[in-house]
Amino acid sequence: MPPTGNPPIWTINASGITPPGSNGVDLVGCHITENSAQTCYEFTAPNITNILTSTPGTSLPSLPFTFPEFSYDGLNWIVTVNTLPVGGTGSGTWNNPLEMGKPKDPTPPTSGDFTAQSGSGLGEDEGSAHSAKAHGGSST
Repeated sequence: MPPTGNPPIWTINASGITPPGSNGVDLVGCHITENSAQTCYEFTAPNITNILTSTPGTSLPSLPFTFPEFSYDGLNWIVTVNTLPVGGTGSGTWNNPLEMGKPKDPTPPTSGDFTAQSGSGLGEDEGSAHSAKAHGGSST
């Protein structure tokens, strides 16, 4: 069945980052979405056209799943998604691997939890730009 409509978008919100004040606040405003072909999930910066990483393969992974490691805001990240209901609040965990990156704040914790609120799909103009963005992403 061909994809129809706009893909769902989940946005990480500040109230869902734990522990408060941790590196996880850097993820506030980032998004999790499906690509336009509905074959992978993408983790994006607050600018949704800036894809930071995407799930490998040719079909959406089963939950839970972990995005390939990526760099954002001076840190390396590993993000695992545990729940991702359309129209509901998704949740998961984040981690800054010490051996790969240099945390801004060298004191623990360098891992925690997040929630991401589902919103409506992309608007007409944003959707066109998003669909034109090449599938993939950087894992460096």
